[in-house]
Amino acid sequence: MSEGDDNIPSLTDTEKILWRATESDFAAMGEALCNGTTTPDDVEGAFARLLSMDYDPHKHRNALHVPADAGEHAAVIETILRRIPDGWGRWLSVDAGWYPLVIATDARLAALHPRYRVHQIKEKFGTLRYYWWPADGQTLSPELSAALDAVVEDAERASALICERCGQPGVLQQSRRAWVETLCAFCAAALGYLPVQPH
Repeated sequence: MSEGDDNIPSLTDTEKILWRATESDFAAMGEALCNGTTTPDDVEGAFARLLSMDYDPHKHRNALHVPADAGEHAAVIETILRRIPDGWGRWLSVDAGWYPLVIATDARLAALHPRYRVHQIKEKFGTLRYYWWPADGQTLSPELSAALDAVVEDAERASALICERCGQPGVLQQSRRAWVETLCAFCAAALGYLPVQPH
């Protein structure tokens, strides 16, 4: 890690509560948009609460955002989040079912390049995206760079077989609005998703 890691800001308990409430508002709005039950008042209310928050966006982006549901994975996820440089947002944009996959990916990458950096870890088009970068602008050999890329490609392929919500075996599922996620049959049914049909 870089020397600047000691300067990572901490959110107060009040700031954490306010932000979680706002995230909850937007999650509920997203679900309502997905199932067609949202109203203009719902959208306006969620945005009004966000705009009324008194928070420092730079502090929020650079603070550590260990997921509330991290449980036994919290310490390792915090270590991964500390790999993210200022300005990129120190959070995971994946659900709990993929936490073990993210942790295993970090361990494999760190074994090859202990001081590698993370720019983003998220779901995109139903599978994991894990964006890494060399430490402190280092130039890596083509072989090491290829080995690191191969670890990430393995994780992305594996994510297509793991339910992002619960970690059970899953497949690519699609909502009525054409959003896709990798989900097990139980989570897919609860969310109203159906398996993606091959073209």
